[in-house]
Amino acid sequence: MTIEIKSIDGNEPSPRILEKAASHILKGRVVVCPTDTGYAFSANGLEAKAVLKVFNLKGRDYSNPIHIAVNSLEAMEKYAHLNRFAEHLAHIYLPGALTLVLPKREIIPALLVAGLDTIGIRIPDNKVMLELARLTDLPLTATSANFSGHPTPYAVPELVEQMGETISGVALVLDQGPLPARELSTIIDLTVSPPQLLRQGKVSWLEIRQVLQSITD
Repeated sequence: MTIEIKSIDGNEPSPRILEKAASHILKGRVVVCPTDTGYAFSANGLEAKAVLKVFNLKGRDYSNPIHIAVNSLEAMEKYAHLNRFAEHLAHIYLPGALTLVLPKREIIPALLVAGLDTIGIRIPDNKVMLELARLTDLPLTATSANFSGHPTPYAVPELVEQMGETISGVALVLDQGPLPARELSTIIDLTVSPPQLLRQGKVSWLEIRQVLQSITD
């Protein structure tokens, strides 16, 4: 099994390596990319065929939506309908480990969101992924690079060991080295009133509730 792995500096990512990764994504391929919450499968979230590859790599059920990452609040507005809660939380916590579930825009393919009218979206606190999103001008899938139900990989050797031969379906692995974060993103559903916690992660739900309460007071 031969896979292409490129070491990349998380503080000053190589433009040449980033451009190569972006080229793969623009051609509908899947790249493994570091994020602030582990390594992720990154592909064009607007291309159903690319999204299908991510589902197949993970062995993920099609009824389980895949979230996306973008590089700015302006980009978020292209793919989701933002409300005042979303804008307020984004200004405080993003880039960071907070995923907001919002009404999706029509451009989002049904496969990505399991036929739902909502999309999970965030701005990760990782220069490599932010630059990839900027270079491609696309929403990138941001699901952990693992088999569904297995641990999120925080180092490339963990990823390669877990995925085995399946990793050959990945065009390129960007290796930032062992990642320090060991928590997933907190997921908040902002399509309901009051907003609901879907998954507790790195960002405190108690703190988020206090922030949301301050908006409504």
